[in-house]
Parts: sequence; structure tokens; C-alpha cells
Amino acid sequence: EMAGDKLVRLKDVAEVRFGIKTGANNFFYLEPLPHRPVCPQCGRVHEEALTAEEERAWRLKGAAPPEGTLVAVRNGMGWEGYLEYSVLKPVFASPTEASTLAVPLEGLGRVFLPPHGDMHSLPSHARAYVEHGEKTTVEVRRGQAKGHRVALPHLSTLAGRNPWWWLGNWEDAWIILPMFEDARKYTFWNAPQAAVDNALYLVYPRDGVDAKALFLVLNSSLFHLMKELMARPPEGAGALQMKVNQYEAMPILDPRLLKGEKDRLWENLLSYRIPPYWEEVGLEPPDFANKPSPMPHRATLDGLMCEQLGLTEEERDEIWRQTARLIWQRVAMAAGEQA
Repeated sequence: EMAGDKLVRLKDVAEVRFGIKTGANNFFYLEPLPHRPVCPQCGRVHEEALTAEEERAWRLKGAAPPEGTLVAVRNGMGWEGYLEYSVLKPVFASPTEASTLAVPLEGLGRVFLPPHGDMHSLPSHARAYVEHGEKTTVEVRRGQAKGHRVALPHLSTLAGRNPWWWLGNWEDAWIILPMFEDARKYTFWNAPQAAVDNALYLVYPRDGVDAKALFLVLNSSLFHLMKELMARPPEGAGALQMKVNQYEAMPILDPRLLKGEKDRLWENLLSYRIPPYWEEVGLEPPDFANKPSPMPHRATLDGLMCEQLGLTEEERDEIWRQTARLIWQRVAMAAGEQA
């Protein structure tokens, strides 16, 4: 009530979408190799192909190598060979791959993501890889056919896709939200413009909404508190689970109100390693009775948010304390159940 129209629903300022669901990660997710294997298509080693370090160097430059350049890769089924640089894209698959709020290129796998679904227009090694997939059999792990082997395209997770090997067109997103959270709280900045797995969500700011301002708001303690209050009950090892409709309904500070030092705050947020939330705000479990002593980036960001909303220092401290307490309770409860 105090905030008035300064609070909006996330869906009012952004669209939240699911990430990629491959249906067969062992085929679609690949790892660049540090060596050049014998090509299963050509029967020779492609000395001109890029190794993992060389491929990464091109991506860090933000430039593409000459058309048709090959990359040495391996999939999750033991296949090693080559695919064109143009059909590979870095993929952010899990929050565990990021120690900070900036998605790192280092350590990310690659996803087989041709720009179109026309088999005849695929470059030669990508086409050969699809043909290899069509001949590959895999064991069915669920349903009535569990234990039987079927051709990869006949998996129930792929059979409804036409063509089975094309994951579609995906618009790059700067902001990534998690589906699950434990004791760390985060919204990620997608610096390498990686594709995103379906265990994460892509966030697209609406017209007139600045991505950096929205990123700041989605890393505020107010938003962390809303996640604890509005998300699904804890599952597994104390992890909080968020769905698209829950995210869209969460109230946030209108990012269009943020001006001034937004860029400096954004840069500061990207550099720190993400600790458990109570450590970030300087509170001691299990009672959290001490005076909060937040890390500088947390104090600055939440101070700005509370100033916009007209909250006092005491109210800001209570947001920190209650958010930390809620996180601790679900994590500690899960740990006790497991013990």
C-alpha cells in the first residue's frame, strides 16, 4: 500500500519463457575437445579444425571464424567427430555452472542448434551428424517400452518434433532466472548470449524497459523475499521451485524508476561470488538476531530499492532478516529430513 504504483507484476515489464528442452541431451549437448579425433565421416583428422581452446577464443572475440570452420566435439554417447561452428552454440544448463551472477563462457557445453530445419541445407558434417543420430539406438527409460531399444528419432520426447533434430529458433536473452534455488539467491546476466536449458528461464524485457535495470530489480532482496513467499513448497534437498506463472505474478519495483548509477551497480553485481544469502547480508543462523552487516553490493542495491519504496532502515533490515530466516528454515528442514 505504501509503494502504490511503484510496484508492478513481473509480467507487466517482462516476458518469462522456458528454456530449451532437447528431449535427448546426450545427442544435442556436446563438449568441445582439446584434441582432434579421426573424423567418422571423412576417415581423417581435420588439422584445420578448432580445438576447445581455439573455439573459445573465437567466441570471446565476439566474431565468427570463416564459414564452414569445423570444431572437434564429443557428445554424451561417446561419439567424437566434427561439427561446423555455425551449428553450435554455448548452452547454460545449470546455476552450478556460474559462481557469480555473470554466466561464464568458460565451462559451458555446446548445443547442436542449426539455424533452420532444412536437412538439405545443413553443412556436410552437421548433416552427417543427423544421419548418425537416425541410426543410433537408445534404451527407453520410462513408460511401457521401458528397457527396450529404439532409434533415437522414435523416442517419445523427439517423435513429435518435425524434424526431430531441430530445436527451433531461439531469441537471445540477457537475463536468466532459475527454476530451482537452494541457499544462494540469483538472477543471471547472460554475457555470452548462451542458449538456455529448460531448467532455467529466459527473461525478455518489454518495450521501454531497460535490461540492466530489470536485472538489478531481480537481484534485490525484495524479489528474493517474494520468491520465498510465492514459489512452490520445497522439493528435494530444500530447493525452492519456481514456475513461469509464479514468476510472472511476483511484485517487483518498477525498473523504469531506476536511473542514475544503474550501470555502475550492474557492473559491481557481476563480479562477486554468490554465497548463501544469510552470509551475503551478514546475518548469523539460526536466530538471525544480530545487526545485519551486508556485503557492499548488497547494501547499495537494496538501499536503492528501499529508498524508491520509501522504506526505513529498520524495514530494510527486517526484509534481510525475514528472507534469510525463510531460506534457512527450508534448507535446514531438508537437511534434518535427510539426516
